[in-house]
Amino acid sequence: MENLIPKELLMKFGIDESMAFVVLISLIVISLFILIVVVASSMRVKFYKDKLTNINIDNQDKVNQIISLQQSLDVYQSKNNQLEESLEKFEHTKNALFKTKEELKKLELAYQDLKSLQDTTARKLENLKNMYEELVFEHNTLISRFDKLQEDNNKLQVNNTRLLRKLEQK
Repeated sequence: MENLIPKELLMKFGIDESMAFVVLISLIVISLFILIVVVASSMRVKFYKDKLTNINIDNQDKVNQIISLQQSLDVYQSKNNQLEESLEKFEHTKNALFKTKEELKKLELAYQDLKSLQDTTARKLENLKNMYEELVFEHNTLISRFDKLQEDNNKLQVNNTRLLRKLEQK
């Protein structure tokens, strides 16, 4: 201790050696305490600095992931919009097809009705043709009969006229 602090200095302040030794140990303890506090604080600062760096890295990763997810979401929303448009077109086409099928059924029923009407009309026409042919044949028969009767009538008239002239001449 004598080597550490000169005796004149101790005398000047009126401190004996044992007291100087206590003061020196106190200074060393306080210095160690301050050193421990500084080291602990610097370790805490380093710990929080590392933690902040890790948090920044995590935040950057999360931002990148959010950006990636946002891009994926945009792609899915675009695909969803396209699919919704396709679905609307499909619905429109489906409704048009349904209406067309309904119209086709109505047309088929109308076609069936017209087909049966045509068949009925064709049968009636065939019957009428047959009746017409029979009537034409009967008409021709009657005309020829009429002609014969007319001829016979003319002959009879001529005969009657001749007979009347003979009677008159007599």
